[in-house]
Amino acid sequence: MKRKKTLITAIAFVLLFMFKQSTKAQTGVYVPELAIFDQAMTNLLNNYNVKGAQLALTYHGRLVYNRGFGYANTSTGSLVQPNHRFRLASVSKPITSIAVMHLIEQGKLHLNDKIFGTIGILNDVKYQNAIDSRVYNITLRNLLEHTGGWNRYISGDPFFPAFAAPIIGVYNMAMAMGVTPPGTDQSTIEYMLNHFMLDNAPGTVSAYSNVGYSIIGQVIERVTGQGYEKYIRDTILIPIGITDIQVGATLLSNQLPMEVNYYNNYNTQNVSIYDGVTMLPYAYGTYNMESMNGCGGWVASAKDLCKLLLAVDGFPSKPDILKPNTIATMTAPSNAYAYYGLGWYLNPTDNNWYHQGYLPGTCRSEIVRRGDEINGALLVNTDANISGLDNEIDNILYLYPPLITNWPSGDLFSGIAEFESELLVSLFPNPTPNKINIQAPAQLIGSNYIAYDFTGKVVLKGKINSEHTTVDLVHLSAGLYLFSIGDNRKQTFKVVKE
Repeated sequence: MKRKKTLITAIAFVLLFMFKQSTKAQTGVYVPELAIFDQAMTNLLNNYNVKGAQLALTYHGRLVYNRGFGYANTSTGSLVQPNHRFRLASVSKPITSIAVMHLIEQGKLHLNDKIFGTIGILNDVKYQNAIDSRVYNITLRNLLEHTGGWNRYISGDPFFPAFAAPIIGVYNMAMAMGVTPPGTDQSTIEYMLNHFMLDNAPGTVSAYSNVGYSIIGQVIERVTGQGYEKYIRDTILIPIGITDIQVGATLLSNQLPMEVNYYNNYNTQNVSIYDGVTMLPYAYGTYNMESMNGCGGWVASAKDLCKLLLAVDGFPSKPDILKPNTIATMTAPSNAYAYYGLGWYLNPTDNNWYHQGYLPGTCRSEIVRRGDEINGALLVNTDANISGLDNEIDNILYLYPPLITNWPSGDLFSGIAEFESELLVSLFPNPTPNKINIQAPAQLIGSNYIAYDFTGKVVLKGKINSEHTTVDLVHLSAGLYLFSIGDNRKQTFKVVKE
């Protein structure tokens, strides 16, 4: 992973105007002071053949920029809105790390805790048959800083076809473990322990490991007695006002509400994780999103990622959910690699923390907490077939912010409307004890509405039969639901059932 460096602002101007410029669809609130980011994002889409993207920025604790670019779905012409959600890939790892640090503060975990073996956190019988006894020396710190001993360029990565060799593939792994394909995170971990020696002694060499963060997900479940996603949503996300970050699904048919489609400009395919034979598009069915929760499974908007960054950035503008010494520990360099801490890449020169994500044939993502109290998140729904996309994402998050001399004074977190649509829809009353009224224009009559619970499960569906449609919610439990309205240009609303 390359280091982020501070460069002179003149370079940013050159980068901004050296490529072709044209207009692509943009949604969200226009901020004149930050128009340079509109052009930079437009360039990114045009120059790298990206279908859709999203950028959010905070300045001293305020959300000052939150816009969508291009298409969430090219088939329907649906534009990326500020509240659309993208797969995060490895940007999921800082979320996992934050949860671990929170548990450490409660005394439920310690960085030196052993993971496996009879005295380990995961002391299940199924994890006691490792062929390499060094596995029993792995600590929680090792997993967080990628020094657990696995090297995917040697032993492969069991979660991804691109790194499969010498691993036999997701489908065959599940069959070998006697579980229904594509298997689970538990069966994948067990397979690795039972069939592969570690490539390095724990704690000695930094080698990026999805397996390690998958194991951390299991650790969180063991010490909390809850599912990984449920614990993080209930304990970390919802208390700071984030309700729309969820673990995603493998298949397009199980796509979450307001989740973008994913595009692979290479048009490559890989073998299905369900039958080991059928060739499928890379993004939908060649790796198992449901088993990647701790290492790469989350789906979120750029805005919500910025809100999460504000809760752990160590700056006084917004209260942090972690203590200062905990944040310092989380972002201290590893002894094995000075540019990675516990779930974060580090640039000590500029006091920046960041993480990037990539899913083959699917997406790229990046978040950054800058030392000048500017945070950002940039999400892309396309695996581009033109080199340099990751560098351009870096440029937008690192080179352009210093060019701004007059930052906006407003705060888009404060409730300013961000959803732009020519079709006005409203739902009321909200919260509601038993019924919700959908007020919709005549153009939407005959289209569908769908309600989802917080896990993404469909709990209610029907048709909009008039400009004023009443939906009975009596049979639903109290809680938060997402209502998707319309068939093509969908709008999604949060509804609270009392």
